[in-house]
Amino acid sequence: MPQFNTLPEAFEWFWENVYPHLPSEQKTGALRNAKYAYYKTDEKVSEKRMQRILEEYTNYRVKHEVEIKEK
Repeated sequence: MPQFNTLPEAFEWFWENVYPHLPSEQKTGALRNAKYAYYKTDEKVSEKRMQRILEEYTNYRVKHEVEIKEK
């Protein structure tokens, strides 16, 4: 499973690697609208919407890493 540093990176990967392989009945208007909004420069897709799409179509997980700062 690929790993990404940001949610937008994961979302971009989804459009390039998962979306093209979805059956046409899963490529709903809402999903197409999100893709259009994501790639259109004057519209934004919220992180909540990105996460909801990734959770619906992939096994999306969030990983948090914590490292103690050295003094």
